Amino acid sequence: MKIKFILTGLLLLFYTVCVYAQTASLEEINRNIRSEEAELKKLQAEKMSITKQISVLSSKISNYHILISELNKEKKRCESNINSIRSSIIKVSKEIDENKKDIAKSNMYVIDNMGYSDIKIITTSEKPQDTVKILEILGKAGVNLRLKIDKLNEDVKTLKNLKVEEEARVLELASLEESRNSAVKELQSEKKRYNSMMTMIKHDEAGRKEYIELLKFQRKELDDQIQLQAEKDTNAESIYQQKNSANNNQGRIKTFGEDKPVMTAMADDSPFGRLVKKLPTPVNGKIIEQYGEHIVADAGIKIMHKGIKISPAGTTQAKAVADGMVVFADNVKNFNNLVIIDHGSSYYTVYGNMDTLLVETGKKVRQSDILGDIIVDPAVDNPYLYFELRKKEQALNPNLWFKKG
Repeated sequence: MKIKFILTGLLLLFYTVCVYAQTASLEEINRNIRSEEAELKKLQAEKMSITKQISVLSSKISNYHILISELNKEKKRCESNINSIRSSIIKVSKEIDENKKDIAKSNMYVIDNMGYSDIKIITTSEKPQDTVKILEILGKAGVNLRLKIDKLNEDVKTLKNLKVEEEARVLELASLEESRNSAVKELQSEKKRYNSMMTMIKHDEAGRKEYIELLKFQRKELDDQIQLQAEKDTNAESIYQQKNSANNNQGRIKTFGEDKPVMTAMADDSPFGRLVKKLPTPVNGKIIEQYGEHIVADAGIKIMHKGIKISPAGTTQAKAVADGMVVFADNVKNFNNLVIIDHGSSYYTVYGNMDTLLVETGKKVRQSDILGDIIVDPAVDNPYLYFELRKKEQALNPNLWFKKG
């Protein structure tokens, strides 16, 4: 709300200077309100569209997380199968080794180098018929053991093939998981971008609502001023005639604006308050309009200048006079680009009439940080920076705060 009062004060300063053109100003205010309300509707439509986009992205991200979870489960199942197959291969291999040992224990010998043979030599035997029987028994045992070993070798081969298939599936699942994680990152990045856009739109929306409210406040005040002027002007003399009859207006100067000049710095013991008489000027140059009450003879009015105007010498860059937080950075009609910095303890500084802004709302700034460039219009003799210093809603005299020299 303090920012609202400051902006309101700036707007009031502008239209009190232009009081002699009240009717035209009122029409301009109404046009501005209609324009801002149209822009606000566009913003709200864009916000709704972005909200839908964020919802769609969130749904996609959620679905991808489900798919990734399922992939992880399948990958764990495959890894468990691989471990089980590995154990089975070890078990079957041991069984093969045991069967080979059983063959070696019998009197069966390999007589060639191509594997186990049906031809066996029995080294000891008392009767020929016994030898035949033993040979038959050993032959059958050898055949059975060999068949069993062959079967076990086939099992090992089958298990190894299964292991290779499961390992290939694990690699495939890992690749799919990486691909889906990459897709999730892209979606999250896009969602983050939309969220940033949403934040900017919300700031813009809030700023435009605030500005519309200020314009309506300005319109009401101007309506009241016109009515007051009409009631006091018993001769129904127009404002245009007042402007061109300055000599007749002597002795009946009107004062606009409730603020009166403050003769003290109103410094306290806060960090900013202790900077009294130590602040640098926001731009090097000459003060071409001073703080305080000024008489506009042509209009027959006395107005309160709540700030100063500094014509830059050399650089046209406006700088922060102290550390603080940017609480407003946007275009304000009749003040061009405007920055308001909160320095804490209810102290604010205002920088107006800038062409470009280098800061945004929410940014922390340090003393001497560049805020923007001052408008330099070849058609204007003296380009200037508008500067205010405030304590709460009270405009202070900046000259009491600037360091000398």
